[in-house]
Amino acid sequence: MLLTSPNDPPPGLLMGKSKVFDESGSEVKMKRSFKIEKKLEPFYTGGMVVLNSSQDHVFCQCENLVKVVELSSGQAVRCFGEEEDAVITICGNDSLLFTAHRASFLIKQWSWMSSGEEALVRSFKAHPVPVTAMSIDPTSSLLSSGATDSVIRVWDIEQNYCTHQFKGSRGVVTLLQFHPSKLQLFSSSDDLLIKLWDLESSTLLHDFKGHVSPVTALVFLDDSTFLSAGRDKVISTWDGESGKLKQTLPVFEVVEGMVKCGDLVVTAGEKGVLRAWDLSKNSCVLQQDPPALKREFVALLPCDSGVMGVTFDQNILIYDDKLQLQKNLVGYNDEIIDIKPAFEGHIVLATNSEQIRIVNTDTLAARVLSGHSETVLSIDTSPAHGLLASSSKDSTVRIWKQEGEGYEHVFTCTGHTGAVSGVAWSHLPENIFLVSVSSDLTLKLWQPAKGNIAKIHKTKCVYTVKAHEKDINCVSVAPNDKLIVTGSLDKTAKVWSGDKGDLLGVLRGHKRGIWSARFSPADQCVLTSSGDAVLKLWRLADYSCIRTYEGHSASVLNCQFTSAGRQLVSCCADGLIKVWDTQSTECVTTLDSHSDKCWALHMTPEGGIVSGAADSLLCFWKDVTVEEEEEEIREEEEKGEQQQELSNLVFQGRFAAAFALSLSLNMPYKCLTVAQKILELSDGAAQLRDMLENLAVDQIETLLEYLATWNTNSKHTITAQTVLFALLSSSQYHSFSGNPKLRVHWEALIPYTERHFERFSKLQQQATFIQYTWDRMKLSEV
Repeated sequence: MLLTSPNDPPPGLLMGKSKVFDESGSEVKMKRSFKIEKKLEPFYTGGMVVLNSSQDHVFCQCENLVKVVELSSGQAVRCFGEEEDAVITICGNDSLLFTAHRASFLIKQWSWMSSGEEALVRSFKAHPVPVTAMSIDPTSSLLSSGATDSVIRVWDIEQNYCTHQFKGSRGVVTLLQFHPSKLQLFSSSDDLLIKLWDLESSTLLHDFKGHVSPVTALVFLDDSTFLSAGRDKVISTWDGESGKLKQTLPVFEVVEGMVKCGDLVVTAGEKGVLRAWDLSKNSCVLQQDPPALKREFVALLPCDSGVMGVTFDQNILIYDDKLQLQKNLVGYNDEIIDIKPAFEGHIVLATNSEQIRIVNTDTLAARVLSGHSETVLSIDTSPAHGLLASSSKDSTVRIWKQEGEGYEHVFTCTGHTGAVSGVAWSHLPENIFLVSVSSDLTLKLWQPAKGNIAKIHKTKCVYTVKAHEKDINCVSVAPNDKLIVTGSLDKTAKVWSGDKGDLLGVLRGHKRGIWSARFSPADQCVLTSSGDAVLKLWRLADYSCIRTYEGHSASVLNCQFTSAGRQLVSCCADGLIKVWDTQSTECVTTLDSHSDKCWALHMTPEGGIVSGAADSLLCFWKDVTVEEEEEEIREEEEKGEQQQELSNLVFQGRFAAAFALSLSLNMPYKCLTVAQKILELSDGAAQLRDMLENLAVDQIETLLEYLATWNTNSKHTITAQTVLFALLSSSQYHSFSGNPKLRVHWEALIPYTERHFERFSKLQQQATFIQYTWDRMKLSEV
């Protein structure tokens, strides 16, 4: 039942074979260097979402910060704010972004097209309490702010002064919106009233009474008519001139957002569906089908002949005017638990939710599969058959079949009595099956009738085995489908026959629970990773441990083979990813990008790594070993040419050019030799001063570092002090003397300079005494 005959010797890696070739006959290269090619970061964790005027960027609250997201790519291009001062509310347009902060009570104005320190234009304290609502007028000249003190203020953006102050609201101000064509401001607060303020006369024009719950949205139909909606499940139509209620339309759900889309009005709320209303008929004329799982919209925005909906689970959904979904931006993936390859150009993610996400690896756009009722714990794909399997805390395994650029649910496997923690497909095309493990301590094998993929919708459980004494964390199938390995919290991994589920061997040696187990693609061995912070490689012939890989400082949560089995990749609870040499057990490189537990690894066909962690970060690592080797060779060649040029300059007596070149090549001893040769000349001191006049600041910094080193050796002290004197006497001294970067080098020169001064002073005293003694001896002879 082994991967090959049990009498055959291991095929290469365990015997120390130096070269391995892939299926195409190309030699498999060892990987030593990786860099992040791209990453999918969280950009929305809840709170406000605001579109800019051009509707090509969206401002999203992400924890305590605000991120600017490009809608075309779904990537965050800017980030503003401070971690220690949370953002409460935001507003923005094509050039400006305003953020209101909780701790400092400040409103900060940003030029969001800029980056770095230049982005912050100004900050000011608009209210003595936290600001809860803001709005920019259509001309981008006025900013309104409302706070928890019920006061509303209007600010001149250009001149940064308060133009109006309105009092009269009761409770926290929750909504502010300028009239699109008049100098008027609408507001709403906890008193459930809509107030209309006239900016020309600085007076309250109307109180619109009618809502019995907080108002969440205003829509203007024309200059004098507007709509309001709220959590009282009605849409109210108002006459802005008279302040009277014209009509009320019940919508039978809490409304969190409302926008005008053509001649219709679209609402979104607690039911999780978009509905389009024809106000002339007072009826719903278009409605989405209910989603597979309950969702709630928290905001609705107008967007390019359609609408943009924001859901409570941090998804941003873009719809056309027919309410058909065009794009899904995932603002926050929560913990990324598992990653598997899907069809071309896509991967599948299991996150800390009941949904499965399909991510385009080029654009990083995502789509969502819904079906499970609880958190998905594991996924696996069979790309050759276009199948996806997912397991969940709901005790089920779902089988999905590829349809276009997505998956359709075809069957649900039931039978487990606990959370299903792992699934794995078989590898060979002729006899397809699926294995699953669960917290009910069992291993199950599922197979369509006669192993025929056409009968996948009639999948049945072939056998069930009680596999471990504690929760089972992982399962894997051998490349030839003859063996199955499981890993458990009982500190053991077990190897099973694939056809009957017979126990073949137990792998004992870990001190804590096993999180991951993999078959080697090239050898008769199994790799396991554990909570004891080590990986172990086991021989299948006798189930003994033949390699132990130590170096992680926390639980190793996942492991994979790469480079045709010549290398291992592992990730652990501290977020680090390590690449190992299978034979030598040495860590080749460590990748550090995640700030929390790294759960998921996927090896790409190109030799890269995709990693996902509890920090919601999805990283795409590119293998740059070949590029770095080529760069090192090129740098060595360039360095050799420059060293030859340096030797030629010294031979030709062009010491000034040689001195500058030795500085750029970082060759302190050669630089010392050149300086000594210059000082040997009759006019060496003058040449040295002229040469130092032409040095740049970075070259002076390098020279001071060399001088500090030379000054520690008494043999080179004279040269070091002579060059230092020439440098301090040069006309450049005043241009670099105040440079803070050079301070450390000045300080390094002082101790040895003082020591050499004391030594020379003592030597001078001794020479003077000897001279005095000699003179006295000659006088006595006379």
